[in-house]
Amino acid sequence: MTTFAKAILICALGLALGLWTSRAILEAGAPFGVVSIGPWRAAAKAGSLDADPYTLAVIERSGEIPLGLGEGLRLVARVDDAGRPLMARCVYRVGARAPAARYWTLSVTDRDGYPIENAAQRYGFRSSEILRAADGGFAIYVSATAHAGNWLPVGAPGPFALALRLYDSPLSATAGGIERSATPSIAREGCA
Repeated sequence: MTTFAKAILICALGLALGLWTSRAILEAGAPFGVVSIGPWRAAAKAGSLDADPYTLAVIERSGEIPLGLGEGLRLVARVDDAGRPLMARCVYRVGARAPAARYWTLSVTDRDGYPIENAAQRYGFRSSEILRAADGGFAIYVSATAHAGNWLPVGAPGPFALALRLYDSPLSATAGGIERSATPSIAREGCA
C-alpha cells in the first residue's frame, strides 16, 4: 500500500470516527450546561445566545424551539425518583408540587421528545386544569391503563420521558436555583 493510500485510509477512518462520536454525543442530549434536580434535567441556556455548540446542535436536530431565558424553562425526566428508566408497563405518581411559575404543563413524550399517540388522545396536563387536594398539592398518574383522577396515558410500550414546562417563571434564568423539594416527585407504584 502506498503512502498516499495509507493517508487516505487514515483520514477516512478519522472522519468516520469523528462523525460517529458526534452523533453519539448529540443523541445523548446536551452534554454541557445541564442542571440535574432529582430525576429532572434542564438545559438552562438552551434558549439563550450563550448556549454551547452541542446544545445548539441538539436543538437543531430536534427542530424544537426552546423557551427563551425570560419565557420559561423545560425540565425533562427519563427516570423515576429511584433512578429507574420510565417504562410504559409501570404506573407512576407525579406530584405533589411544581416550581414557581405562572403556568406549567406536564406531558408524556417518547425518548426523542415527541408526543406519544394514545387512545385517549391526551398528551399533557396544564396547571389550570388539574384536580388538586385541599392543600393545593396534586397527583398525576402516568400509566398505559386508565386511572382515577388526573391520568396521563402512555400509548406506546417501552421507555418514555416526562416534560415539565414552566412558563413565566422567576427560575427560568437560574435552573440551578430550583430546590429538589419544589419539583414534582416521580414515584413508581407498580409494574405489569
